[in-house]
Amino acid sequence: MYREIFVPVDNSQHSDWAVDRALEMCRRSGGRITGNHVYAARLHDVRFRQLETGLPAQFQTPEEIKKQRKIHDKLIEKGLQLIADSFLDQLGKRCEAAGVPLTRQLLEGINYEEIVNEVNRGAGRLPGLIGFDPNRAAGYDGGDKVRSDVKLGENGRLVAEDEDAAARLVGSSGRQYDLLAVGAHGLGRQALSQLGGVVARVLRGVEKDVLIVRDDRPLEGGRFLVCVDGSSYSYKAMKSALELAQTFGGSLYVCSAFDVEYHHVVFHNIKDVLSYQASKVFKFEEQEEDADPDRQTVPGDHAVGGGSPAVPARAGPAWRAPHRGHGAGFSSGESRAPCLV
Repeated sequence: MYREIFVPVDNSQHSDWAVDRALEMCRRSGGRITGNHVYAARLHDVRFRQLETGLPAQFQTPEEIKKQRKIHDKLIEKGLQLIADSFLDQLGKRCEAAGVPLTRQLLEGINYEEIVNEVNRGAGRLPGLIGFDPNRAAGYDGGDKVRSDVKLGENGRLVAEDEDAAARLVGSSGRQYDLLAVGAHGLGRQALSQLGGVVARVLRGVEKDVLIVRDDRPLEGGRFLVCVDGSSYSYKAMKSALELAQTFGGSLYVCSAFDVEYHHVVFHNIKDVLSYQASKVFKFEEQEEDADPDRQTVPGDHAVGGGSPAVPARAGPAWRAPHRGHGAGFSSGESRAPCLV
């Protein structure tokens, strides 16, 4: 059972649902949650520099430009950290009410890249916190490095001063995670979108188990569908799904999908170009009989048609597929399944 769960939060509805599922698991396993938010202060720095040529003349001197850059950098970074801290406040209240331990975490950089690096190797870039109360900072990864390089002048405005470059990033957590629980969409959801852009990018690089949450249905009493194809990853998925079904009193379904029409197309395409001797090696007549769905005698659940479209139709409240290796079947299923993946 999963005990170390990584949950990115952005105060969206799907993010809240992902927190619900993570809490549900941790209450059963005695696990803990790492609540995460990624911000990109450096991106704002680049954009500010691009706009500098449009500043009024009195701000175009080298000394003034340098001063404004320093003020802008600190103002943006502190503001983004305060927003992220507010997101994690909400998560903290829910974890406290559920009795689940929480570690707060901020990462600096491009969101999907930092999430992948953190989940895979605990190698996300932890920023130094700006102006946080030490007692509050103690709940954060890297919170022992609280920056005090933000000072106010007599006019109440930020003072431009040189900062300690080493304080901007304070290392990485080095934590090992069992599961990434993430909402299928974030605050930037587009109409008719089936899977959010950040989640889609994360899935291409993550090496740990992932739970994609699409709705508020609980795991308790759910139906778990496992798609098997004979690979070692599919049987690892089967093992995890069995454990989840036992833990939450659910039922388990096993599905194998095949495409009869595809085989018919392939057989008819190549049989007319092979020599007589070569066609005897392939034994097309026998293969066509074997591919006939009316002749299938293997017991169990089968879905006829293209692999991924046939799978989600059978799925219940929770669907687990072998995601490592990220084959074409899973790539289609993850975005089209109307349930937890």
